[in-house]
Amino acid sequence: MAEQPPKPASPAQPGRTTDYSKAVAPLLTVLGISVGAWQFTSQMSHVSKMEFSRSMYTKKLQAYEQVGKAVGDLLVVPHDEQQWISDDDTLAFDSCLERFRTCYWGVLPLVEDSTVETAMIQFKDMARFYRRGENDYHDLAREGMSLMNACNLSLENHWSKPKKGE
Repeated sequence: MAEQPPKPASPAQPGRTTDYSKAVAPLLTVLGISVGAWQFTSQMSHVSKMEFSRSMYTKKLQAYEQVGKAVGDLLVVPHDEQQWISDDDTLAFDSCLERFRTCYWGVLPLVEDSTVETAMIQFKDMARFYRRGENDYHDLAREGMSLMNACNLSLENHWSKPKKGE
């Protein structure tokens, strides 16, 4: 019997394995690079947000320190418990009130929250009433303390996570 020539192999011949590694390896490489790039940009975004938040905290702290100094200067203007404000003290009081107004209209609106804004308005009004003799020193001191407490609370809340709806 004569030997028969071998038959050509058909593509769907059982027992033959197809080498998919040549196609899968580049796909896995592209997938790995894509995931790495996504992780990198995600991390950079988080870092950028933290840097911005840190910068805003620093600006808020500096602004609140200026407000605290202005409030403190207003409250330590010499005063007589028997009068609202003496004639000799009006110039010093007005000068301190002007510094407070500079904080009020200057950088503070960029960093304050609604609680600080309300406390600033109340203190500003109370200082005006005190200057006109409509309220006494203790009312002014109480509003000054409320303002500084609002600033302190604002700084504490800066790093807390916002609640839903805020």
